[in-house]
Amino acid sequence: MSLIMENEKPAPRAPLSSVNRLRTERPLDVGLAIAGVVLAALILLGLGGPALAPVTLLGCLILPGWVVVRRLTGVDPLARAIGTLVLSAAVYTILSLAMVWTHLWQPRPVAAAVLIASSVLVIVLPAPATDREPQQWRRLLSLEGLRNSSPASHIPWAVLAAALVLWGVALSVTGEGLKGDAGLLSTFPPIWFVAVAAVAGLCIWAVAAREMASTPFLAVSFTGLVAMLYASAAMVVSVPRLPWTYKHIAVTDYIGASGQVDASIDIYNRWPGFFSASAFLGDAVGYPDAIGYASLAEFSFAVLGVALVLAIVRVLSSNRRIQWTAALVFALTNWVNQNYYSPQAFSYTLYLTMCLIALTFLRGTPARFAVAWEEKLSRRRAERAATAQDEAQPRPFAQTLVLPAVIVLLVLQAVSVASHQLTPYLASLALLPLFVFGYFRPRWAGPVLAVLAVLYLLPNLDFVAGKYGLFGFDFLKNASYEPPDGGPTGLLGRAPEALSILIGVLGVGGFVRNLLRGNVRQTIMVAWLAVAPLFWLLIQSYGGEAKFRVYLFALPWLAVGAAWLFWAGPLRTRRAAIGTTAALTAMALLFTITYFQNEAKFRVPKEDVAAAQWLDSTVNPKDAVMETNAFFPLLVGPNYPSYLDAGRTASLTKFIQSSGHGLTSVDVARYADRNFKPDRIFVVFSDSQIAQAAKDNLFDPGTLPTLERQLAGSSNVQRVFENGAVRIYELAKTG
Repeated sequence: MSLIMENEKPAPRAPLSSVNRLRTERPLDVGLAIAGVVLAALILLGLGGPALAPVTLLGCLILPGWVVVRRLTGVDPLARAIGTLVLSAAVYTILSLAMVWTHLWQPRPVAAAVLIASSVLVIVLPAPATDREPQQWRRLLSLEGLRNSSPASHIPWAVLAAALVLWGVALSVTGEGLKGDAGLLSTFPPIWFVAVAAVAGLCIWAVAAREMASTPFLAVSFTGLVAMLYASAAMVVSVPRLPWTYKHIAVTDYIGASGQVDASIDIYNRWPGFFSASAFLGDAVGYPDAIGYASLAEFSFAVLGVALVLAIVRVLSSNRRIQWTAALVFALTNWVNQNYYSPQAFSYTLYLTMCLIALTFLRGTPARFAVAWEEKLSRRRAERAATAQDEAQPRPFAQTLVLPAVIVLLVLQAVSVASHQLTPYLASLALLPLFVFGYFRPRWAGPVLAVLAVLYLLPNLDFVAGKYGLFGFDFLKNASYEPPDGGPTGLLGRAPEALSILIGVLGVGGFVRNLLRGNVRQTIMVAWLAVAPLFWLLIQSYGGEAKFRVYLFALPWLAVGAAWLFWAGPLRTRRAAIGTTAALTAMALLFTITYFQNEAKFRVPKEDVAAAQWLDSTVNPKDAVMETNAFFPLLVGPNYPSYLDAGRTASLTKFIQSSGHGLTSVDVARYADRNFKPDRIFVVFSDSQIAQAAKDNLFDPGTLPTLERQLAGSSNVQRVFENGAVRIYELAKTG
C-alpha cells in the first residue's frame, strides 16, 4: 500500500475556462460589468423608478470613470475613488452638451450605451498586473484592528453611534416650522446641539489625541460631522430650501422637457453644462423633475469637497495629522454656502480635482530663476535637510501617464468652461503661473487652460458685456460690495467675518512656519494657490459675490496652512494639541452660528413651491405675474421662459415702495397694463414673504394685507389658487 501511495501522482487540474478565470482573478470587474448591463436594461425599459434611482445613479457615476481610473496604479485609493466619480460626471456632461446643442435629446439610450460600453471595456481592458487596489482598500477598511483592540477603544465608536442616533431623533422632531429670529439656531431641539457637539468633539479628539484614531473611525466620524453640518437644514424640509436653487431647477427641467438650449433666454442657456448633465442623469435614472433630487446636492458636494481636500493633502504630506486636520478645518470653515444645487458647486469640484491631478502627476522642476529664489528662501541647506520631514515627495509615475493626465485636466477645464462663467478663470489664474514657471509640467498646458476659457467666452462676449459688464477695476469696491439683501447684524452677524479672519491668520501662519522649516517648494505652490484668487478682485465684483468666491477658492489651501501651523513640528506636543483643540472648537462654534442663523430669511416654504409650480403650468408667454418679493420661487419649472423676461414680472414690494402711498386693485391693474400689456394678470400673496417684508421694514406692515383684502373684495378679481399659505388672484385688464 505504501508503495502504491508513494508512486501515485496527483491528477492534473483542468484548466480554468476564460469565464471562470475572470470570476476568480477579477471579481470586481465582473461584478461591475454585470451591474452595468443590468442597469442599462433597466434604463432602456424605464424600470426601477425612484426606488432604484440611487442605485442606478451610483452605477452611472462609477462605470465610465472606472474604465480609466482603474489603470492608474500606485495612486492613492481615495484619489482614485474621487477621480472615478468626477470623470464619469465629465463624460455625461460632454454627451449631454452634444445632445442639447444638436437638438438630439436621447438620454436613456445614450446612458444605456455608455453603461454597456463601459462594461465591455472593463472586461477587455484589464488593469495592470501590478495593481494593488483591492489590497489597498481591504487594508484601509479592515476591521482587524477593531477586533483585536481593547474594550476601551470601543468607547469612541459607541459615542459616535449614540450621537448619530440622537441626531436622527432631533431631526425627526424638528419639523418644517421655524421658531424665533435666529433661524434653525432657535428651532433645533437641544439634543441636536448635543449630538453635533459630540461628533465634533470626537473628530477633534481623533486628530489631536496622543495616538490618532484609526482611518475607519476618522472616515466615519468626519462623514457624520459633514452630514450634521451640511445636511441638517435640508433634511428637515420637504423641498429645496434656498430661493436661488429654484432657477437652477427650472433651467434643468426646461432642458429635460425641450431637449435643447436657447441662448436668447438667459445666461444659463449659454453655459448649460451642469444643467444638461443633471437633466440627462435625472431622465436616465427616473427623476425627470430636478426638484426631486436638488436637496441632495448640499451634502453631496460638501462631502466630496472634504474628500478632495483630504486627497490633495495626502499628496502633499505624509503626516496623517496634517492630512485629516486640513480636511476638518475645511469642513468647519466653508461657511459661504455654495454647496447647493448649482453650476458653481459642480465647477468648484472640477477645480479641486484638477488641482489633485496636477499635484499627483504633473509636478516638475521649476525654472532656474525659481529654483534660485527657493534657495534664497531656504536659510541653510543643512537645516532644510534636517527639518523638511513632512513634505511628501512626488511619486515617480511613468512618463507615459503625463500626457493622459494633461488630457484629463483639459477635459475637466472644458467641462467647467461650459458650466460656469467664473470658475475656469479662477482655475487658470491659480494654475497658469505654476505651469509657466515649471512647478507643473508640461508648460504649454497652463496657457491652454486659459485659452479654453477665452474661446468659449468669445461668442458670448457681447451678451455678457451688455447685460453684466466685463470689468470693474476697483479692488476696494469689489472687495467691500454688499448684496442688497444684507444679512444678520449684531454679534451673530459678525460670525462669518470672525471665522474668515481666523482661518486666514492660521493659514498664513502655517505658510510661514512650513517655509521656515525648509519646505520651500511645497509652501510656494500652496501659498500661491491661496493668494491667486485675490487678484480677481482687481477685475470685477461678480455681482457682489466675488469676495465670497475668493474666500472659497482660497479656503482649501488656507486649511492646509492651518494644519501645518498646528502639526509642522517633528513631534506632537501638548501645546500643539491644546492649540489645535481650541482653534477647531472655535471654528465649529462660529460655523454653526453662521450656517444656520439665516434659515428664516432664505428658506422657501413648500406652499410657495406648490404655488410656483401651479403658475409654471398655467402662465402663458403674454401673461404678467406680480409676486411679493424676489425670494418667491417664481422660476421653478420648464415653462419659466414664458415669464422670465423682466417685462413680464414685477415685485409688489418694489411697486409699493415706488408709489409712496397705499395701493388698490385698480392701481395694480393699471401698472400691469401700462408696463406689460398682458393677456392676464396674476398677483401672488405669500404669507412667508409678506412676513419677511414686514420684518425687513420695507414698508408699513399692514400695506400688503390691506391690498389683498381689496383685491379679494373686487368684482373684477378672481382668486384662482389657494393652499393656505399662498393666494393667487387673477385681475381683469383695465383697458
